Amino acid sequence: MAITKKTEVTVKEEGALAFAQELPSYMSQGTARGSEEVKASDIVLPRLEIVQALSPIKETNDDAREGHLFNSVTQEVLGELIYFVPVYYRMEYLVWKDQDQGGGFFGSFNSQKEADERKAQAVSEGENPEHIEIVDTPVQYGLRIAEGGDIEQIVISMAKTKSKVSRKWNAMIQIAGGDRFSRVYKIATFRDENKKGQKFFNYVVQPAGYTPERVYHEAEKMYNVLKTQDFRVAHETVFEADGSDHPATAERGEL
Repeated sequence: MAITKKTEVTVKEEGALAFAQELPSYMSQGTARGSEEVKASDIVLPRLEIVQALSPIKETNDDAREGHLFNSVTQEVLGELIYFVPVYYRMEYLVWKDQDQGGGFFGSFNSQKEADERKAQAVSEGENPEHIEIVDTPVQYGLRIAEGGDIEQIVISMAKTKSKVSRKWNAMIQIAGGDRFSRVYKIATFRDENKKGQKFFNYVVQPAGYTPERVYHEAEKMYNVLKTQDFRVAHETVFEADGSDHPATAERGEL
C-alpha cells in the first residue's frame, strides 16, 4: 500500500532532517509502551566526571576545560558546578586491571566477597593477581537539577582520593537529618594533590538549601526503585588519563 500522508519531518536547507522538539498531540503522554521488558539491569546510569589535564574528552569537545564537570555517557560538559540531590548511597567494589598491563574492567559488586570471587575467576583465566585490584568505591546516586529546572539521574563515583569527600558529605547529610534527598548540594571542583604529589581536580560539596517539591517527589520515586533493584553504573567508561591515583590506569586514571 502506498503511503500518501506526509509525516512531521522536514528537510533543512543543508539537507539534514529536522524533527519536532515538543511532544506531538498524536502521542500518548505518560506511557512507555515497548519498554515493558526493560529491567533495571538493562539500564546504564551515567556518572558525573571531572575534566582532568589528559582527559580524552578535551580532544573531542572544545567546551571541555580542566576542572569542568561532564556526563560520562552523553559527554555533555556541564560547566564549573552543578546542583545535585543525593538520593541513595552504596559502597561498591570494583575489580580493575592495571592499565599498563592492558587494562580492563571486571565488574562492580555489592560485596567484598563477590569482588574477591570475580578476581579469583580472572586469575583462574590467566590474569596475574598482582595486576588485578579491588577498589572500594563509595557511590552517590542522585538527581542533577539543570538550569530551567530539568532533572536527570546521575551518579558520582568517589574512589581513592574522592572517598574523603564522600565521607565528609555523608557526615553533612547525617548532621542535617531527614531524608537523604531533602536537601540540594552544590558540586564544584578544586585542585587537589595525591600522595605522589600529582595534582588533579577533585570534588567540593556545599549545601545549597532544601529540595524543591517537584524534585523531592522525583527523588522519592528514584529512592524506591534503587532500594529494591540493582541498577548498573557506567563504571567501564572510566579509562581516562587525568593525573590522579586510580589503580586501573597506573597513576593516570581517576574513578
